[in-house]
Amino acid sequence: MKKYLTTLLTTTLLVTGLHASAASKVETWETNEGAEVYFLQAPEIPMIDLIVALDAGSFREGDQYGLAGMTASMMSKGTKTLNEEDFLIKLDDLQSTIGTSASTNHTTLSLRSLTKESLLMPSLALFYDVIENATFDEAIFERERAQVIDGQKAILDNPSAIASELYYQALYPNSVLGGTSEMLQASLKEMSLVDLNHFRETFYNANNAKIIFVGDISRPDAEKIAQQVSALLGPGKALPALAEKRPDDNPARIEQAYNSPQTQVILGQPAIDRFDEDYLPLIVGNHLLGGSGLTSILMTTIREKDGLTYGIYSGFAPSFVAGPFTIRFSTKNESVDEAIEKTKAVVADFIKVAPDNDALERSKNNFLGSLVLDLDSNAKLAGSILQLATYGLPLDYYETLPEKVRAITPEEIQKAFMRHVSPDTMTTVIVGGYVQPKEK
Repeated sequence: MKKYLTTLLTTTLLVTGLHASAASKVETWETNEGAEVYFLQAPEIPMIDLIVALDAGSFREGDQYGLAGMTASMMSKGTKTLNEEDFLIKLDDLQSTIGTSASTNHTTLSLRSLTKESLLMPSLALFYDVIENATFDEAIFERERAQVIDGQKAILDNPSAIASELYYQALYPNSVLGGTSEMLQASLKEMSLVDLNHFRETFYNANNAKIIFVGDISRPDAEKIAQQVSALLGPGKALPALAEKRPDDNPARIEQAYNSPQTQVILGQPAIDRFDEDYLPLIVGNHLLGGSGLTSILMTTIREKDGLTYGIYSGFAPSFVAGPFTIRFSTKNESVDEAIEKTKAVVADFIKVAPDNDALERSKNNFLGSLVLDLDSNAKLAGSILQLATYGLPLDYYETLPEKVRAITPEEIQKAFMRHVSPDTMTTVIVGGYVQPKEK
């Protein structure tokens, strides 16, 4: 059975043309201005996905919360030659998409286009226009800012979002990760186009960029496009490495009333960054513990056996900082303490007793099978290559990953969890309360 699952996984990946070994076929080079280029030819579909990832995520915005996101948003709201509406109409006519967004690590400018010359060339021209001539219009900025502020206000009506905010604020005080809705709103109200332009000038540079191609395009054509993007961005100053001081473990129990028949619960603590040698044992172990949906230990115990929740999930969120290990669930108001106690007991038992070999093997097969979905399109493959570029992983990472996963032992998982997860020192966030009886 195990051999069959392994063969099925390999066959599926080969058939889709997105086998993990494709990553080892990625070609890399640098542009004249210092941008790193990652190129993977994938001729199966006449389409190209292009990502320009800039070291301009929210980690770079200091205490000006929302600056990275607002700057990225404004990049796709018109240029010197095309207003916002004309820009969108032209994209629609070309059947192309241009996206701009910001995460903690990056600002990404992306293009997806068919590779038919009559569509690709004008699509690229639009993309170049965005990079070089994006116009930050005052009226559009006011509209976008108001929409973000209104969206943040809506958080007060969402107990799950409230719990998340309290959780990250507790774990990462004085950090962008711990920024609250109120802090973001206050920052946005003080923000101006001067701030956006300064952020763009400081961080939108070629030597802080990674350019990724996946699709039906030749290397010479990719070289020309990459050099054009790089030249438009221009050289800039080298940036210090992204890093934040690991927060101290300061477990707390935080409760906030919310009128609802269900209470939202989050348990967790700072754990690992993406460079930690325990990364893979923890990720694979968590897939068994709480990351594999209905088949996870937490789900089969807290949901199926104890009937305390409809769903419970756990996960690690490493990046350049020690991201958290987090467990989330909702439960009836009267079951909160019982559910927390039993959840911690499941985690404690998982750490105390190494995982069962057969259960771990099934979980490994499930985990490896899920990789098919992570690499089942050009866009997802481009995103996976971006992860390699971001964290300096070897180009054959996905090719060697199955072998590394299969080699992980129950004892390795147990020791890794012992080093990084402690149910007794987790922060606990509880948002909920009893529904007030209706007046007769």
